[in-house]
Amino acid sequence: MSLDTFDQETVDSLPRLPDVYDAYGVQVNALSVSEIFALYEHTGFLYPEKAARLFPHLGQVRENWRRMLDAGESLLYVLTAGDKKRGRASLAVWRTTHHGWMSQHLVCENNPYASRAVMLAAAAGAIRKGSDLSAQNWFRPENRFPARVFGSMVQTIGERLSSVQRHAYFALPRRLLLPTEKRIRVVPYSPSHRQALLEIASAARGSIYVMAEELQQDVEFNAVDELYRSVGLRRTRHVWLAYRANKDEPIGAAIVYRGPLGVNFSYLENRCDLLLHPTLPESEVSEVASSLLSASSAAYQDFELDEIPVIAEEMATHVLFKLGAEFLRHYCQGIWLKNGHPRFYRHVDGFYSKLLARMEKHELGDPRLHHGRPAQGDAP
Repeated sequence: MSLDTFDQETVDSLPRLPDVYDAYGVQVNALSVSEIFALYEHTGFLYPEKAARLFPHLGQVRENWRRMLDAGESLLYVLTAGDKKRGRASLAVWRTTHHGWMSQHLVCENNPYASRAVMLAAAAGAIRKGSDLSAQNWFRPENRFPARVFGSMVQTIGERLSSVQRHAYFALPRRLLLPTEKRIRVVPYSPSHRQALLEIASAARGSIYVMAEELQQDVEFNAVDELYRSVGLRRTRHVWLAYRANKDEPIGAAIVYRGPLGVNFSYLENRCDLLLHPTLPESEVSEVASSLLSASSAAYQDFELDEIPVIAEEMATHVLFKLGAEFLRHYCQGIWLKNGHPRFYRHVDGFYSKLLARMEKHELGDPRLHHGRPAQGDAP
């Protein structure tokens, strides 16, 4: 799919790749891991609920970040802009699939100019590199700033190249014994199940999800795992499919992501995506969900946490409550594909242009004001 004229004009207006970060006044990996985490605490990004789940494992999380940063920009990079006097902003970007990246932990010290800089630099860098198939971010829908920016991006990028889906995030006790039903058949993924996996993933999450998560190319993450192994870490994916007994049409799937603990502060690098066919009768939701979660728990035998992070659609929430899982929060998963990068760039640029224009107009009316509200996000 080629870019349209407007998108090509956007691309042509960007700095060359060697000049991208300097052009936006952005530094790459300029802060140590300790300095990054201190910035997260200072900006309030580590709110009490999230901090309570992270701090018992903070030593290992810091070490995982250090190893990933040691790989240059091939696994994780952190963009920063501004300074301590005017306020800093930071955005972390890490490789979640072989050709896909997650942007996260957008924080800002009351300086929207700096947060605009890191956002646009990340988008411009992805465009100029030209090797990424997709990008994604996760945000809480009740968090006003990221919800306004990222929640509206499909209007600019279009449904063919982007999606934003709301999910429920649960913590499922890892050692919980879950009931299973003989009339539900759950099988571990093998290459013979490829088409079935694509069918259930498309039905449950849509084609954008399928493309971004590279389910057509490398289900078990063999290629991306090689990159993580280079620094002594792992990145794997495990899948189980659910069928009715004696039937061949998939009705559900559990897609387990495993990765370095805490590269995402909500542990989304280790999430289990619980996929249920949208036409599944309510009477079968409990049996399918329980059977899938029971089987997929095998992938968490060496997991450091006592709970499994489960991402599920609303149709499964009552079942997860009943099974003994703890609801933590809602999350929206925003995804945009490679050809959507120029439109994402324009979307962010347009949002900040309006924000900064209002802020400057407000400052002109009151000379005592110097900055707007902090552009502080949770993505995630």
